[in-house]
Amino acid sequence: MNSASDRSKRMKAMFGGINADELAAAVAPSPLSQAGRRVSSGAVRSMQDSFSAIEDENARLREQIAGSEAVVELGPEQVTPSFVRDRMDGQVDPDLAELVRSIGEHGQQVPILVRPHPEANGLFQIAYGHRRWQAARELGRPVKAIVRELSDDALVIAQGKENSERKDLSFIEQALFAQELKERGFDRQTIAAALGRSEDKGLAYISILSSLAGALPQEIVRKIGPAPKTGRPKWEKLAAHFSDRKLPAARSSAANGLISSDRWLSADSDARFALLLSLLEAKEKPAPARSVIKGAAGQDAVSIERAGTVTRFSVDERQVPGLAEWLAREMPGLLQRFEQRRG
Repeated sequence: MNSASDRSKRMKAMFGGINADELAAAVAPSPLSQAGRRVSSGAVRSMQDSFSAIEDENARLREQIAGSEAVVELGPEQVTPSFVRDRMDGQVDPDLAELVRSIGEHGQQVPILVRPHPEANGLFQIAYGHRRWQAARELGRPVKAIVRELSDDALVIAQGKENSERKDLSFIEQALFAQELKERGFDRQTIAAALGRSEDKGLAYISILSSLAGALPQEIVRKIGPAPKTGRPKWEKLAAHFSDRKLPAARSSAANGLISSDRWLSADSDARFALLLSLLEAKEKPAPARSVIKGAAGQDAVSIERAGTVTRFSVDERQVPGLAEWLAREMPGLLQRFEQRRG
């Protein structure tokens, strides 16, 4: 596009109603010099340079506009959550009400990021912005979003990046997130990036998270909740009580009783964790040892129960009538004989 015709067209496009031919005539080259060579004016060279700069800038702006991502409005029903959970379901978000109020008063300032749903036409899947989407649903208004083609890896990395920048996941939420990504076949490098961890230090941390999440039954963990103030050492203590994600029968029964109690239901997430750990760390009382002395007819005459340093004798009067009264009378003499023998 170096012909005069092409340059004329470009000049006309850039300057609208200005006649390109007149403009070209105004900057025509100077007459030939005495030596017969055409001499370009400094002003002409300057204007040519300016045209080139303007054309370059226009090309750059066109590229920016073509590559930019427009913010669109989507109905909340057109949007679905990410395919992988990071935060625990069913937990009350104390900050959501404030977000709803803020968006209701000032509008949604920051768009969410979505991708076209890979399995459902006309739907979009969230990479980040779940809370803003929830707020839009509560307000019954469209949610502002940027639509971008994202691979599964790119989506979970974007999802994790938002968590690290806005509201950090608790330790156990990180563990469950890492475990779910691992079960879905993501490599450790991607999981580390999704959790905002550098690769050199993140890979070992991912192994710790996955091992811990794999040792705990998810149904109990989710009943505890995110426990934001409870860190890795305490969760490792809790995991030590489980074998193959199960508790011993007696402890399992006690834990189920605790989880269904009013005390549990009225406690917050960190308090629930503390209640369960305290229950499991309490020393289990040994079962009392029992034995029976039978009478001549084969009936249970005297039951003996030993628990620690205490031994109890009991008599069923229906089996041996009068035996308890006889033992009570004979006990002083028996005690005296015992002391004499011991002495």
